Amino acid sequence: MKKVLIIQKSLVQYRQEFFELLRKALAEEDVELSLIYGKQKNEEGLKNEEGLKNDEIDLEWSQYIPNKTIKLGRLNLLWQPCIHAIKHQDLIIVESANRLILNYLLMTRRHFSNLKLGFWGHGRNLQDAPKSWGNKLKNLLVKHCDWWFAYTAGVKNNLADLGYPEKQITAVQNAINTNLLVEQYAKISAAEAAELKAELGIEGNQVGIFCGGMYPEKRIDFLLASCIQIKAEIPDFHLIFIGSGIDAPKVIAAAEQFEWIHYLGPKFGKDRVKYFKISALFLMPGLVGLGVLDSFALETPMVTTDYEFHSPEIEYLEQGKNGLVVGNTVAEYATAVIDLLRSELYQLMWEYCKHSAKKYTVENMVENFKTGILHAIR
Repeated sequence: MKKVLIIQKSLVQYRQEFFELLRKALAEEDVELSLIYGKQKNEEGLKNEEGLKNDEIDLEWSQYIPNKTIKLGRLNLLWQPCIHAIKHQDLIIVESANRLILNYLLMTRRHFSNLKLGFWGHGRNLQDAPKSWGNKLKNLLVKHCDWWFAYTAGVKNNLADLGYPEKQITAVQNAINTNLLVEQYAKISAAEAAELKAELGIEGNQVGIFCGGMYPEKRIDFLLASCIQIKAEIPDFHLIFIGSGIDAPKVIAAAEQFEWIHYLGPKFGKDRVKYFKISALFLMPGLVGLGVLDSFALETPMVTTDYEFHSPEIEYLEQGKNGLVVGNTVAEYATAVIDLLRSELYQLMWEYCKHSAKKYTVENMVENFKTGILHAIR
C-alpha cells in the first residue's frame, strides 16, 4: 500500500469534508492518507488574524502536533516538529510557504531518498507585490518539488510560466462542500426566513451580508462607508455581519450605532446558511477567496472590487453572470450595489449562481486531487 502524508500548519473547519472524502477515495486506490496539523490559535507567537477566526477543528484519524515559532529579526518562522513521521512515506504534500522550515528540509531530503514532495498552494503570495522579496524567493523554490497541486487553473498557468513542467501540475479547483450548502439552503422555509427577519427587525428584502474573517484585507472600513451611502439611497437596506477577527470591534461599534447593521459573530452550518436566505447580495469589497463559493451555493450574488490582492478563487466569479467586480472606490461600490438592487440583472445573476454551484464542488476537488496524487506516486 502506498502512503501519502499531508502536513498543514492548521486544520480549518471548511477543509473537514475534503480530507474525509480524499482519505476514502485514496483508500479505494490502495493508498493510505495521513494528516498532521498544528494550530494557529493559542500557540505562542501565532495570535494573528488567522488564529482569531475561531474555525479550527480536530479530526479523529489525524495527528495534532503543536507548531513552534522561531523569530529571526523581523522573520517569524514556523517549525512543524514531525520529522519522525516522514519515514516510509511515498509522498508528502505541504503548503508552499516561505516561513515553513520543514519545507526546506524536505526539499533537500528528496534528493537523497525515494521520498517525493508535493507543493499545494497559490504559487505565490497573492496578498503581496509580485516582485516582493517573498515572492522572488517563492519563484526560486517553485521547481523544488515533484508535483504541484495548484489551487486553480490560473495558478497552474502561472507555475508553467515560471518553468515548472505543466504535466506535473494538477489544478485541483479549490472548493468547499457546496452540495451540503445547497441542501441546507433549500431546507430553510419561507416561514423560517420571515421569523428570522422579524427577530432582526428587517421588513424589506434589500439586505446585504458579509460573511468571513474580519481583518484588514477584508476592508471592513470600506464596506461600512459604502453601506452608509447605500442606506441613504435605499431606506430599507440592512447589513448582516457574520464572522470574527481583529477588525470585529469596528463592526460591533457600527452595530451599536446603527440599528440596520447586525453583528452576529461567527456562525457555522445551518446557523450561518439561514442568514443568506434573507440576504440579496454578498458584499465583499476586499479580499475574495472561497467565500465566492458561498455566494453561488447560497444563491447570493457577490459584489467585490478590482482589489489587487484577491485569492485565486476570484477566477470563479464571472462578471455580470454570477457576480460583479466594480471600481475600487467607496462611491463606485455603493453605486453598483444600489443599481444592482434596483435592476433586473440581479434576478439573472441569482439564477446563474445556482449553475456555478454545480461546477465548483468539493467532490470535484477530491477527484482532481486524487488523480494528481496517483500520478505523482505511480
